[in-house]
Amino acid sequence: MKNNSLNIHRLYHKPNVRQEEECIRRTGGRVTKYKDDVPHVENQLAVSRALLEYSIDKHIIPALPDIIQYSKQSSTAYIIFACDGIWDVINNQQVGTFVSNKISSNILQDIISQLLDEYLKLETMDNMSVYIVKL
Repeated sequence: MKNNSLNIHRLYHKPNVRQEEECIRRTGGRVTKYKDDVPHVENQLAVSRALLEYSIDKHIIPALPDIIQYSKQSSTAYIIFACDGIWDVINNQQVGTFVSNKISSNILQDIISQLLDEYLKLETMDNMSVYIVKL
């Protein structure tokens, strides 16, 4: 797959995104902004949606995904799920290109290991989890 044919969508579930912050405030939550750091929900989370996060009310931090539908004729070959530790240091295009360049000659587990090794060099201070689903 050529880089210019990548079908990339990024979903922003961060408390500094206006729509996400408004949803948090409407449900009674608060977003705290600190100098030289990312905004946090309830002084705890740097994301505005989470699975299995029991320390904050589920109405404030919902486990509500965005859903994108593709037709069966879509050229989409895989889906990459990653936590904010990945997206804080690299962008969609970089991840898509990295995976596209390796997908034909590697198994997915090896690609994930290589991806994490490559971007650990960028010194992210957050956790880094990645799933790649081949369609």
